[in-house]
Amino acid sequence: MRLTADDRIRKNIAHEAAKLVALEGFEDFLLAKKKAAQQLNITNKRLLPSNSEIEIALIEYQSLFHNDKQQQTIYEFRKIACKTMLLLEEFNPRLVGSVLTGTANENSELIIHVFSETPEFVSLFLENNGIPVTICERRLKVEKKNHTYFTAFKFIAGNINIALIILPPVFLKNAPFDPITQRPMKRASLRDLKKLLDDQ
Repeated sequence: MRLTADDRIRKNIAHEAAKLVALEGFEDFLLAKKKAAQQLNITNKRLLPSNSEIEIALIEYQSLFHNDKQQQTIYEFRKIACKTMLLLEEFNPRLVGSVLTGTANENSELIIHVFSETPEFVSLFLENNGIPVTICERRLKVEKKNHTYFTAFKFIAGNINIALIILPPVFLKNAPFDPITQRPMKRASLRDLKKLLDDQ
């Protein structure tokens, strides 16, 4: 199918945004595509690509220019995720985000959902295991039009930044919406992750 002029512009922005994510560690796709459009002197917001288009461009870019390094980075992140999730097994941990999808780079954050009636249970567990954390909040879309703030604990393992987002157990079956696809997030259990590592 022949691309229109608008399609080509959207594709150019998507590829430029993908480079910003890959090379400069942009986590926010909206910010990346706005900066990419600015760099390309495109002011028409209607021509901005979707987050899904940027993710596709990112996968293409990484496979072309950083494939070996990318595979090693993902493997290292997933090994740390596996160890972390094994430690937190009683909280039914689920891996989400770029480490799961395979688009993470060395600047990415490792994000894990854990499930507890109250964040204090998780906090006490981490404290008893000698893991110092920083407390913050993360905003997730839990319904089509509603966002909710959840407690999160951040800490570092090796040189990897880890964020544990504490969710009520009801969200084990009802995943929050992915900011990229606008569909329920893909999540991996410890068993799923071990299989990914075996297959990688």
